[in-house]
Amino acid sequence: MNDNYGVVGGIGEGIKIGLFFLHDIICLAIIGVPGYLISQLGFPPTQGGLSLAFFLGSIALAFYMDMHPRSNPGKRNYQIILMLLKDRKPTAYKSLGYYDFR
Repeated sequence: MNDNYGVVGGIGEGIKIGLFFLHDIICLAIIGVPGYLISQLGFPPTQGGLSLAFFLGSIALAFYMDMHPRSNPGKRNYQIILMLLKDRKPTAYKSLGYYDFR
């Protein structure tokens, strides 16, 4: 019998395609596709180097937003930024401890 199928470790596990999870691919596409469109449509053809630098910078930003920070490994960087922007109160302070978001 050939048992070359993946067994999911739990309900919260992600779908893996090759080396990346589907969640990572979607995050990279959400930032990478607009970055590519802006680099092609927003810069004149004579500024190819600047257009390439903008596109590479947007890809680097996409990888950073998808990483897990050391201070809160249960969330991703973009999730923490969205939580801070969504529930922002000018006089309230929010702790970013590891056990606060579990």
